[in-house]
Amino acid sequence: MQTRCFVLGVFCCLFIILLVGNAQAQSDEAFLEYRQRVMKSQGASMGAISDVLKHKLPFTDHIATHARDLQNSSTLIASAFEKRITEGKTDAKPEAWQEWDKFVAAAKALEEESGKLAEVAASGNMEAIAAQVKKVGGACGNCHKPYRKPEGERFPR
Repeated sequence: MQTRCFVLGVFCCLFIILLVGNAQAQSDEAFLEYRQRVMKSQGASMGAISDVLKHKLPFTDHIATHARDLQNSSTLIASAFEKRITEGKTDAKPEAWQEWDKFVAAAKALEEESGKLAEVAASGNMEAIAAQVKKVGGACGNCHKPYRKPEGERFPR
């Protein structure tokens, strides 16, 4: 009877260890998926604005909404990257966490430039909007260049 209880106890301990390990892997995967959705929302908003400008689409009144969306989601970037995950389906370089203060500063700069775009977009001045879109794009690049893997190393989406 003692041996049976011992074996059952060992089995239960192993099961719990496997369950906790699996929960951690799922947690990292969930964090990555959320992080990617935040970044995709950035790209979608910026892409929509760029399409309106580049193709002279009749949706100039939509730009202000996309700019506010861009500004709002930019406030989520730093916190979406707080959990250090450098393995798995991530395009983030380890340097993002090694240079955390610089990474956060770059995210904050994007937030500020996106806020300026939201203000300018509300004015409807297309030249000013186009100029600010370039500044927002520069702020995106100031984070992507040092902290995102190069094209050939990224995971396919």
